[in-house]
Amino acid sequence: MTQSAPDPSTSPSSKSTRTVPIPDSLTSVRGYPDKLKIYRIEASPFWQVRCFESGKTVKLSTKTTDKQEAIEFAKATYNRILHAQATGKALTQGTRFDICAGKMLEAQKSRVERGELSKMAHDNDIYMLNKRILPEFGALELATISFATLQDFVGKIGIDLSPSSIQRHLGIVYKVMEYALHRQLLLAVPNFPTIKKKDEPRGWFPDAQYRALIVEATKLAGTAVKVQATETGPPRTLKFTSDLPKMIQFMVNSFIRPTDLKNMQHKHVEIVRSDQTYLRLSLPKSKNKDGPIVTMAEAVTVYEQLKSIYAADGLAEPDDYVFMPQYPNRDTALRELQHQFNYLLDDLDFKKGPQGEARTIYSLRHTSIMFRLLDGDKIDLLTLARNARTSVEMIERFYASKLTGEQNIDMIQSDRRNPKVKAHLPTLNLKTPGNPPIFRALNRHDYRRHS
Repeated sequence: MTQSAPDPSTSPSSKSTRTVPIPDSLTSVRGYPDKLKIYRIEASPFWQVRCFESGKTVKLSTKTTDKQEAIEFAKATYNRILHAQATGKALTQGTRFDICAGKMLEAQKSRVERGELSKMAHDNDIYMLNKRILPEFGALELATISFATLQDFVGKIGIDLSPSSIQRHLGIVYKVMEYALHRQLLLAVPNFPTIKKKDEPRGWFPDAQYRALIVEATKLAGTAVKVQATETGPPRTLKFTSDLPKMIQFMVNSFIRPTDLKNMQHKHVEIVRSDQTYLRLSLPKSKNKDGPIVTMAEAVTVYEQLKSIYAADGLAEPDDYVFMPQYPNRDTALRELQHQFNYLLDDLDFKKGPQGEARTIYSLRHTSIMFRLLDGDKIDLLTLARNARTSVEMIERFYASKLTGEQNIDMIQSDRRNPKVKAHLPTLNLKTPGNPPIFRALNRHDYRRHS
């Protein structure tokens, strides 16, 4: 059998010569020391820059095929080297944005493994980096990213994104640059554009709509419909489960987030029956909060019903999940519930609130908090915030600030004077029909449901 001679172009020596400067391309930069040059190599269409300094060689790709742009890049590189020397900072390789972004994510993954950061937050950073940030900044040297560069980026993404989303994208860019700064890959982090963010109302469901959701979800349970998942793809079958109405009731009576719903196992749930009846939920940490959550009494009934349903299939053990336990992939489990709930919102025309605010599965948590503000008897915000694993500031900004005088008509008309004196005062019935409270006024300890 005859063997062919090896291809010279694939040999190690041939590969190494492809990164050697093409002699005719070596060009000095006018006005700068001869040790600073730009040149071309066979391995890349871009001009390269090289500088010998303090016994070290700095080599960078200019990422441009234009010779004049390459010369300007070389000048900026040399000035950065001088600045680094003057400040005692080391100028090392790996200062491209995409390289530092990858290293930042590696460090952040360690935080996820230590439980300091949620996997969802980490995955969101990866998604936003790949979707919009890396296409814009990936090939740039960190030192070339300025306030103007960032402002241009805001102008591009601001067409499609809300102020809060823009802030999140800038926050990730800042994390990458801060990572480089701490490792002496960057001399300073530039100023970032200020994004004026207006608090958007959080969509929630008044009592009548909450009841309508439960009624319609109960009717849908056990049925299936064909839905068009994409504009071009075939329709898919959406099956409605008994989890749907119970999820609605449970979330509104327990203050939990959708991620809590996804991760909740029976071992996290304890039924307490004393002067009050409630569930004590010792759930995994969410939003850096890990305190137990206590529920309204109705959540106990919902939980017991759901546990009984799945116990028949052997899916109610301590390590089994409370909702949709048949799905070992918990992201899939939550996604299935979201699909069911979104269909329900469309069916009832509840996707938008009266002020145009979007309503999603998360709105069930908002409803839970709003019901307590509306119907709780002198409930203090600190107790409510701690139990909902949030802050008093968030309660005031996004919930309490949205209450109208009419929604708290009892407080508006309250009178601290002597009841005997009050009895002789004329009274006016200013209450209007509609929206009867589903929860009787409760103090901070009384979680019993009243009819």
